[in-house]
Amino acid sequence: MWLEGYSIPQHVEASDYTKEFFEKNENLNKEHLYDPLLVKDPDDNDLLLDHCTLPWLRVDGIDMDHEGILAEAMHLLDTACFTYHRPQSAGWMSLCIHGISTVHTNCADDYNLPDDYEETDSHWTDIAKFCPKTVDFMENHLKYEDYTRVRFMVLLPGGWIGPHTDKDRQGFGATNIAVNNPEGCSLVMEDWGTMPFEPGSIFKINTKYNHSVWNRSDTPRIHMIVDGGMGDYFKDQCVESYKRRGGMLDI
Repeated sequence: MWLEGYSIPQHVEASDYTKEFFEKNENLNKEHLYDPLLVKDPDDNDLLLDHCTLPWLRVDGIDMDHEGILAEAMHLLDTACFTYHRPQSAGWMSLCIHGISTVHTNCADDYNLPDDYEETDSHWTDIAKFCPKTVDFMENHLKYEDYTRVRFMVLLPGGWIGPHTDKDRQGFGATNIAVNNPEGCSLVMEDWGTMPFEPGSIFKINTKYNHSVWNRSDTPRIHMIVDGGMGDYFKDQCVESYKRRGGMLDI
């Protein structure tokens, strides 16, 4: 059973701040088809990815065996090798399949390592041999130019991540991939509403906006967060997806 072997605060009730945040923002549905900044040059992928003010962008056109990857992640969850991720949360765990090591799941300076350590010393970790379908997806379908951290992120049933931001400027952060997304589990963004995750969906997220996650289901929520150099292939997929969302493509 996937809870055995873990000694983390997995059943701490969601904070009042988290509950209030959800009550205020969960049912919003603010339209955000395009960013006026990009109307004159929607093909500028650096402008889109680094300066866009949209809250999120679904990236289409990339095949993913999400059921096969989910089976690999659930097997790893059974082995109790995930690590508790960060404070202001409960039941949130992480595991690197690519990075400095399996358990170095945060950025390098959190471990008193040089800032460029991830760029110079990241590799497929010892856990990657248990995830051949996941590695194949990364190498042959997502096709980043290079990877630093690739993490399985698990939010256990009843788990929550308090409202927070991850950066101080506009633009998309790491790529978030829903391996599954149980009904009753939501990522809510302040002033924008609930992200439309579904199993196998891939998103760029603007984590300058305050956001929070709450798993009110009886199933672990498993996503992947991918950091690294995106490269032209993935950037092109982002641009095409953006143009399609804004009605700029006749598709």
